[in-house]
Amino acid sequence: MQPDALPLRPILSFPGAAYEEAFVRYYHGFYYRYAQASLVVGMVLILGDFLVDHLAFPNGTANLYRVQFCLPILGIGFAYSFTDFARRHWQLVMSGFIATVACCTFWVLLKIDGQDGMGLTSWVGMLNFVFLEFYCFVILGVQFRYAIVSGVAILLMFEAAMQVALGNDFGMFCYWSFHVITLFILAAGIGWWREYAVRMDFATQTTLKATQEFLKDQNVLLEIEVEKRTRSIQDAQDATIVTLASLVETRDHETGNHIRRTQDYVRALARRLQAHPGFADYLVERQIDILFKSAPLHDIGKVGIPDSILLKPGKLDPKEFEIMKTHTTLGHNAIENAERQLGMTVEFLACAKEIALGHHEKWDGSGYPAGLAGSRIPISARLMAVADVYDALTTRRVYKDAMGHDEAIAIIMEGRGKHFDPDVVDAFAAITEEFRGIAGRYAD
Repeated sequence: MQPDALPLRPILSFPGAAYEEAFVRYYHGFYYRYAQASLVVGMVLILGDFLVDHLAFPNGTANLYRVQFCLPILGIGFAYSFTDFARRHWQLVMSGFIATVACCTFWVLLKIDGQDGMGLTSWVGMLNFVFLEFYCFVILGVQFRYAIVSGVAILLMFEAAMQVALGNDFGMFCYWSFHVITLFILAAGIGWWREYAVRMDFATQTTLKATQEFLKDQNVLLEIEVEKRTRSIQDAQDATIVTLASLVETRDHETGNHIRRTQDYVRALARRLQAHPGFADYLVERQIDILFKSAPLHDIGKVGIPDSILLKPGKLDPKEFEIMKTHTTLGHNAIENAERQLGMTVEFLACAKEIALGHHEKWDGSGYPAGLAGSRIPISARLMAVADVYDALTTRRVYKDAMGHDEAIAIIMEGRGKHFDPDVVDAFAAITEEFRGIAGRYAD
């Protein structure tokens, strides 16, 4: 419902019945206690009228009727407002009580006039009329549809009381009636505008809430859609990695589950080093996931190595080994070319480039292809170096038999500070049983 759903028209109501019911519930929840409090205020004011009048006219017995009739009516109304019926129909009940009090008040004022006091035909009478009308339309807090009925009833009762007080003086009656009706119209107009403002505020709040709920629902749907798209992209990336890594397997049949094992080895080392001061900033959860995805591409460059060298059952001669070493740069260049074709940098491909190019670099600078040493070797490549060598030692290849777990550990420990990063080797030493478990789980 839009804020302009309540046209500026005499009949205060919303076009939709359900929306109107919602407004009435809102109005009831806000003004019910307010109306109860206004009855207490009314009792205080009537008591104040009695005391002031008693001080001014101590011998005026008619003034006692305020305490004997008007005050008890409001008191009964206040007590009755706590009943279930009054709670459900409080606007009708409150309007009835204020009309009853007005009738008693005008009767009391007539009686005061009869005792030569300041009653209905004085400024006190007009003041009481004005107060009761504003009390009905504004202070009591009932909706305009109820207030207008009570207000008209109060107007007619005051007119009748004036007729009694003025008798046959028709001119004076018309004079007073003009001013009385004018004041009634003013009070009714203010009461109408009060409810119109309340309705406009309700419409604005409701629209705002509905808009917020709509946006909340849209955000949820958007988050679900983004999650689906992200998952789809991740699945596509994973499928691409597996497909590319499988190219190597088609060339080198004896590597078997080498890709799965090295993935898990790298992740195990990364998790072990997560709390290490030298690695903590790099090895956050997202980066570990990228390392896991990138690891299978470490030997992608082998697709460019001739079968006569890649599948040779014996030791490679120096010339052949130089050609074999080019698989690092071939892999790096192939991934870089893919990025160039995409026209953008992809996180897992950037990591895969580091691993493909640097996993044969050695801590002491004697590796290839660039002869990098120490911390100049990317962390990703340092982790891959330990994982790749352990797997190469413990699995059968065309040129050698598989080595035992303990023997492989001894060789890696011997390479600490020479071939491998000392911190990575220390992490490896702490989780060798985890390596054994991965090797058994993905055995060829």
